[in-house]
Amino acid sequence: MEKEKIIKKLEKEISEEEIEKAKRNDHARRKPRACGFTVHIAKGCDANCLYCYVNTKPKLIDISPKALLYALLLNPKFEVGKSFVAIGAICEPLDFPDYTKEFLDEIAKLGNPVQISTKEVNYNLAKALRRVDALVSMCSAVDEICKKFEPKRPPPSERLEFCREIKGGVFLRPILPNVSLKDHFKSLEIIADFTDRVILGNLRLSKEVKRKLGIKELPKKYFEIKRKLEDYAKDLGLLVYRSACCSNAYRHNVVCWNKCWEKGFCSSCPNACWEKI
Repeated sequence: MEKEKIIKKLEKEISEEEIEKAKRNDHARRKPRACGFTVHIAKGCDANCLYCYVNTKPKLIDISPKALLYALLLNPKFEVGKSFVAIGAICEPLDFPDYTKEFLDEIAKLGNPVQISTKEVNYNLAKALRRVDALVSMCSAVDEICKKFEPKRPPPSERLEFCREIKGGVFLRPILPNVSLKDHFKSLEIIADFTDRVILGNLRLSKEVKRKLGIKELPKKYFEIKRKLEDYAKDLGLLVYRSACCSNAYRHNVVCWNKCWEKGFCSSCPNACWEKI
């Protein structure tokens, strides 16, 4: 179905007030990022994970899931069936399960490669999450370690069981310099029992994050440590991604949106994007 036809169909299903709100919504204008179009069903999170730069009270978007989809379709850069979509950047989408499920149901009709990242566990959403590239995020797969940095979220042991249920991947994010290489290795060993793929995420340092973690800057060997983790994960039989878009491409069997194989981020996974061109 052509983009214009879908837009006209939605205009018959949502109110004029919602149409006007959607037109003013920033999703109608936002430029795509490396991971694709970031969709924010809410803004803010009060879980207060120590490494996170988001620390405001979460607020659900003021338009319905259908209107949010409408706003996204109004974006001139968004392509139906092609553009990558990433959910969960500045909020915890499973904190709003009903809204998230409805939006996933709506966007599934377009056939776009959709990715969602979560630290929560909700088996009522399992069916919806199996249809997309679901990433279960954690800074460590070791319960005792993770609790220090993510005290308000379920322990990794519960998240990993959920990850297996939804056939998801693990977003080991961020790789913390506060955690020893030995403990990072242990995380990967645990993860390998629950999924076939992992993404190794960077630590984003803001002034507040530096204060909470008690560090001034990333260690000089930070990216060398990441490389060691990548090699170790591969030895465990895991597919390793340096960028979230690669996982989304693999899960949906399409070419990576960001063309990572041209930019040095490719980890040569079985998706072999360069052969799909």
